[in-house]
Amino acid sequence: MKDKNHLIRLIIVLGIGIFLSYKVYQFRSSTFIFDLIVFGGIAVFGIIFWLWSINKDLKQFKLTKKNRFLTGTIIGIIFFSIIIGINWENNSYFNKPTLIRGYYDGDYNGSGIDFKKDGTYILENHAMGFSDFFFGFYEIEENIITLDKKDIDNVIKSNKLMIKDYLIKYPEKDKNEKYLIQITESGKELTIESRFKIIIDNRN
Repeated sequence: MKDKNHLIRLIIVLGIGIFLSYKVYQFRSSTFIFDLIVFGGIAVFGIIFWLWSINKDLKQFKLTKKNRFLTGTIIGIIFFSIIIGINWENNSYFNKPTLIRGYYDGDYNGSGIDFKKDGTYILENHAMGFSDFFFGFYEIEENIITLDKKDIDNVIKSNKLMIKDYLIKYPEKDKNEKYLIQITESGKELTIESRFKIIIDNRN
């Protein structure tokens, strides 16, 4: 019976570890507020269960001196390391220095595009708690940005974007603001497509 309980604990630790590792990896491409809540709840339960399981297994190890009772502890450490590593990799990708960042506010939905200084970009498309992320490479020459793709999640419809100044009228005072607009190969604006307001510009 004790060996059976040990096996059950191993299966639970293994199952939770696989689930949490997969979800952390998945968060790089998409997130949903409900998923984050479920992830947090299972993570808390998993840590508590793992610590309880370690306590049980160590007692059995001291009594029997059988190394198999250390398996749960080792599996937990491995998965903990994997989750930390994937999360670190995700954060390091998103936290790379920004060159230009633009945002389109569509009330219930929105899109943001973040051009990193290393020549990569991240497009975030979100609506009602969902967020999807798309990654790629770009080149910039003066005010023209060329992407590696022409169609991204029905938001980007051209592989060329242009940085352009617009005079925006506000009640207190009109302001010149920079926007990223989508253009054709000939330089004509695609007026029906998303226009991103530039909120960060770190160009020299």
